[in-house]
Amino acid sequence: MGWGEIFSSKQPRKNRTAKRGEILSRKEPTRPASPFRRVVVGSLLACLIVMVMIGGRAVVRWMNDWTEIQQLTVFGLDRLSREEIIAELDLPEPSSLWSIDPDLLTEQLEEHPWIRTATFDRVFPHSLVVQVEERRPAAVLQGAGKDSFLDVDGYVLPGEITEENRVLPVVEGMTSKFLTQHEDEGHRRAKKGIHLAALLSERFSGRPRVNVAHTQTTTIDLPRIRVRFGQEAERQWERFLVLYPTVKETIERQSQEVDLRFSQKVILRKRTL
Repeated sequence: MGWGEIFSSKQPRKNRTAKRGEILSRKEPTRPASPFRRVVVGSLLACLIVMVMIGGRAVVRWMNDWTEIQQLTVFGLDRLSREEIIAELDLPEPSSLWSIDPDLLTEQLEEHPWIRTATFDRVFPHSLVVQVEERRPAAVLQGAGKDSFLDVDGYVLPGEITEENRVLPVVEGMTSKFLTQHEDEGHRRAKKGIHLAALLSERFSGRPRVNVAHTQTTTIDLPRIRVRFGQEAERQWERFLVLYPTVKETIERQSQEVDLRFSQKVILRKRTL
């Protein structure tokens, strides 16, 4: 061996200290998955899915059997019958507390013209309780051809007007066709007029006649008084009640028209018609 080889400029490579952040690893050769292994894993997964499906169906059947509806109780009925409610619900047989949708059943019942609200309570394991609030006639809508009932919300109700209903307030100036075509506005006008008629009936006798023909004015006629309300009817009525003791004698002596539509004013004049 020569001196040139001993003192060669090429020194053996030393192990280099790893810098921060570097990962020392050895790449292992990846083995491809065995076809047999893939078949076994796939078969196990398929069996697991089938078992879950079968078990789920069995649980659903058991829940439906355990919660089958055997008793249907209805509260709040006056005009309607329990049989009518059952027919309106049209539940398949058998039905269970587990499978029914209370929100959907509520929508079905509230489509009935005489039902205002409906709520459902599930009493496990076999009872379904229905609480119904019926609509009630609050006024008579005087139309061109046929009179109809209105409830306090201004909804048209079916049924024939009888003599015993002739004491209800009369709403005029709006037809049932208008209520159908302009539902929100019609209900708003009717509801406001019926409410104001009830307020006047606490002070004055007679059958109120409510004119709701105009959007911003509601006129109510009673034998001794006619009152015209504007948009802020509640506040206008309160203002009149403050003044009423001073004009009570005048109203009792001669029929008057009271105009409350103007801000901070109560106009009192002799009623001509």
